[in-house]
Amino acid sequence: MNPKRFFSLMLVILSLATIASIGGFLLADKQLSSSSKSVSLLKAEHDYQTDKINSLRTSNVAVPDSQGLNDLINSLLPRQKKQENLVADIIYTATTQSGIKPNQIVNISFSSSGIPDSLSGTSISKDIKGVYVYPFTLQLKDISYQTMLKLFQELEKNKRIIQADQVAISPDKARAGYLSSVSLSLKTFVQP
Repeated sequence: MNPKRFFSLMLVILSLATIASIGGFLLADKQLSSSSKSVSLLKAEHDYQTDKINSLRTSNVAVPDSQGLNDLINSLLPRQKKQENLVADIIYTATTQSGIKPNQIVNISFSSSGIPDSLSGTSISKDIKGVYVYPFTLQLKDISYQTMLKLFQELEKNKRIIQADQVAISPDKARAGYLSSVSLSLKTFVQP
């Protein structure tokens, strides 16, 4: 092979590699844009629910169905103090309904430490007066982007209020539309 043909071949390979890189970047940009829209919608829903709880707590108006209101508040902010059980139930339901297999769950960590008591692992909410925050994390691997969205929908459908503080995703470079890892920093709320 003479130098001109070799140079031409290298130029064609370099051009194809550049086109493939640009195409991959555009696909990743499109997926991240739709992910950010989903996270924005979840944040807006959280803000709406937080405002709803604050207005319920500060309301001085007599409500005709006070038992129904108390039931609603108790389902959103349970008085049960076994936080790990509550979170495990939330995670089990959401992952099962979204089709996540147990071997795709890498880690679940709770914030409890020290001497166990009725409010272990909680802290007083800065946003909602009279409510305690219970943070936890969930790490997943090898799930599709659609499965992640389904998980968010299942978490949103849960009767409990769950807020996502951080979402970190790593796309799978070998398979389009799949994520090699997803790490969620979440928190839920309990009454004192």
